[in-house]
Amino acid sequence: MQPSVLLAEELYRLVIRTKKLLWRTASRTLEANGESIFTWPILNCLVRNGPSAQRDIAESTGQHPAGLSRLIEELETKKLIRRKVDRNDRRRQVVEATAKGRAWIEEQTPAIYAAVDQVMSGLDDEERRTMRALLLKLLAQVE
Repeated sequence: MQPSVLLAEELYRLVIRTKKLLWRTASRTLEANGESIFTWPILNCLVRNGPSAQRDIAESTGQHPAGLSRLIEELETKKLIRRKVDRNDRRRQVVEATAKGRAWIEEQTPAIYAAVDQVMSGLDDEERRTMRALLLKLLAQVE
C-alpha cells in the first residue's frame, strides 16, 4: 500500500477511536446520574442554536434522521423539547428546548465538559487549540 493510503487509514481509525472514547466517557458520566448520552447533543444543539428543523439537528449532531425522530418523540414525552409550526413556513415544524430542557442542559453540561477534559488531559492548552484549528479546517472544506 502507498504511504498516503496507510496514513489515511490510520487517521480514520484514530479519529473514530477518539470519538468513541469521548462518547463512552461522557455516556458513563451521564449514566451515573441516571441520564442518557443521546439526550445531551440534541438539547445542547437546541439551546445553543435555538429552535431548529429536525434535518438541521440531525446534521449538527451527526445523528441519523430516523433515529433522531424517535429520540425527539421521547424527549417531547419527557417535556424536554416541543415541536411547533415554523413562523416562516407553516408547512414545517421546528423543535425547541423547553425550560425543563434548558435546565437539564445547565445541570448536565458541567459533567460532560469535565469528562471531555479528562479525555483531553494528555494535551496542553496549545495542543488543544491546535487540534481544534485542524478539525475546523477539515470541516470548513465540506461546509
